[in-house]
Amino acid sequence: MPGRHASAVHKDVPWSRILAIVVAAVAVLGAGALGVREIIDARADSCDSTPVAVAVDPALAEAVTDLAREYETDARRSPDTCVQLSVSGAAGADVASSLGGAQRPAMWIPDSSTWTLRVDEPDALENLGQVASSPLTVVTARSAAAELGWPDGDFSWQALAANDQVRVSDPATTAEGLTSALAIHAALGELDDVQRVGALSAMSRAVVPTISDAYASLSEGDSGIIVASEQSVIAHNASADGAGVVAIYPVEGTFELDFPALAVTPADAPQRSREIVTGFADFLQSAEAADRLHAAGFRDPTGAAAPGAGITDGTQPAMPELLELPESEAVAQFMQQWAALSQEMRMLTVIDVSGSMNENVPSGGSRIEVTRDAALEAVELLPASSEVGLWVFSILRDPPDRHHLELAPVGPLNEETEGLPHRDELTAALESLPERVVGGTALYDTTLAAFRHMQETYVPGKVNSVVLMTDGRDEDNPASIGLDALIDTLRDEFDPQAPVPVITIGFGPDADMAALHEISDATGTTAYQAEDADDIEEVFLRAMIERQCRPDC
Repeated sequence: MPGRHASAVHKDVPWSRILAIVVAAVAVLGAGALGVREIIDARADSCDSTPVAVAVDPALAEAVTDLAREYETDARRSPDTCVQLSVSGAAGADVASSLGGAQRPAMWIPDSSTWTLRVDEPDALENLGQVASSPLTVVTARSAAAELGWPDGDFSWQALAANDQVRVSDPATTAEGLTSALAIHAALGELDDVQRVGALSAMSRAVVPTISDAYASLSEGDSGIIVASEQSVIAHNASADGAGVVAIYPVEGTFELDFPALAVTPADAPQRSREIVTGFADFLQSAEAADRLHAAGFRDPTGAAAPGAGITDGTQPAMPELLELPESEAVAQFMQQWAALSQEMRMLTVIDVSGSMNENVPSGGSRIEVTRDAALEAVELLPASSEVGLWVFSILRDPPDRHHLELAPVGPLNEETEGLPHRDELTAALESLPERVVGGTALYDTTLAAFRHMQETYVPGKVNSVVLMTDGRDEDNPASIGLDALIDTLRDEFDPQAPVPVITIGFGPDADMAALHEISDATGTTAYQAEDADDIEEVFLRAMIERQCRPDC
């Protein structure tokens, strides 16, 4: 390691592991021995100091490491000053999940302030100022950019939501993914709940794990589109062959990755440690640091780009208009909704095909036709990895002692059976519903059979659930299970370690909502009512949105 107090960036090793190694070395060798190195500025002959750990977003880590080295050897500081900084590249999700541990860094520079909304104790973080800036952009190959209006035309987040070529990084683990989703969600504000859920669900099927994966998708074809930071465009073009990519700035405005310097050091930490963190944060916001950050493709905290930035590197010099981040409660609500739409699921859909489902509704068509159409819409919104099956039920099923019929087994929508994708099999089964209407409502026996089937086939790590829809009340014979016995059985057999919530939907004024509420409550969930045909599609979607919190919501 060159120099007296040279620091190094560790791109592939978690910051907590690096800190542990350093602390172990101090214990073995002694703090004094660790600090004694060749003196660069000849003003001190020893350095007795434990390194201060700094966790930095990987995109910024190399520049911050160079600046840390300068700060350590800065001749303008007093002769008795001894500073050691250990800078490590660390993804925001990794740091956010470990801040409560003993090996947390003393300073954290994530790519976005949104990470402070995802930690258990945000009040433990002190914002010492913004280090750099990079606006969120829509990115595509230069050869395809003209079709999106580049460089002079307008392009919107709403248009992006309707484009099936888009790839975004995971909102649950990347700030670029979260801010992309928030921007699209805001742009869809004029749509109703069903349309907005549909757009976000489609977006969930376009998610890739990381920004690197998103850029890799661009290399697979010129028509691809991703959402990424402006700095990543500059960095990609600096290392890429050929024409590279360009950044497009949505007309509504965009969010900013603001790279805050956060003090993580506890209030009872040594004063010297806090002074080092504060001093280094100030240095990172200096004009000298801005030059280094400009060279790495970042804007300074005011939004100013590097001299000469522009179309040649695929960006624009002017800072785009910035959108204001939602309040923390709104972000949390959005993340819950996103988790529901993107979470792996196993769902058995159970639909009443008793004779009353042939009754017409005021808006036109029969109850079963409206139910069919709503279910088809819901299935189209599910990710391909979702596992979905379909049963129908009435009293007159074959054999007569079993009142349900499996039309499609629970299985992944993207799995093929004899050359036919399961999504197509499920679609065909749903389209056949009107021709299957006959008999009375065998609600209680079917509910128990569906619950037990999903328990017996339970898959850990997925949301296993039953969604049951009926327009009436149980009409089975006296020998069947009654409501009280059903509720007692569901409560006795429900396993909190392998939960199978039974989400019930009552359609129309004749649905026995009291019984449906008892059934759902016994499995830790709730019942929904679609009073008319206009409600049924939204109710199906709402049940899908909220399934991730079952059985605790």
